[in-house]
Amino acid sequence: MRHQGFTAIELMVTIGVLAILAMLAAPAFSQILERQRVIGATNSLLNAMHLARSEALKRNERVTLCPSSDGETCRDDGVWGDGWIWFADRGSTGKRADEDPLIGHAVPNLENVQVSGNSPVRDYVSYVPRGTTQRANGALQMGSFTVCGHAKEGRRVVVSSIGRPRSEPSQNCPD
Repeated sequence: MRHQGFTAIELMVTIGVLAILAMLAAPAFSQILERQRVIGATNSLLNAMHLARSEALKRNERVTLCPSSDGETCRDDGVWGDGWIWFADRGSTGKRADEDPLIGHAVPNLENVQVSGNSPVRDYVSYVPRGTTQRANGALQMGSFTVCGHAKEGRRVVVSSIGRPRSEPSQNCPD
């Protein structure tokens, strides 16, 4: 009678080969996860901008998107890493007052992801009833956000002169 199966040596060689393959695949897998976190944060920011813009058109009033750490008020330091809110900005200040209705908030998974806006959009993005962006002082508002992980590659969210946000790849992430 003949027995079929693996010998201990064959099993150890197979496990060794699998371990080597797993070690080679791990860095690529972590890069994929980081890229997906950056894309997820970018899409969340884009969604919030599209929603704020459509609410401004629908409500026929200014709607502002700003960074928030508590889901109720705007941050003063321009740090978008804890999430953001959008609200009807009835005072046209770029900051949420008690009487300004909160429309929505988002707290995306921003683990190991930084979101920062350049000077024109650092503190807020404000949509007027025409769907265009405008600063609290009435000036045109356009700028960009950079969404970065640990790699040099990230995403940029660009707010155009007519208020339409779009996403594109970015190589401007710090090392």
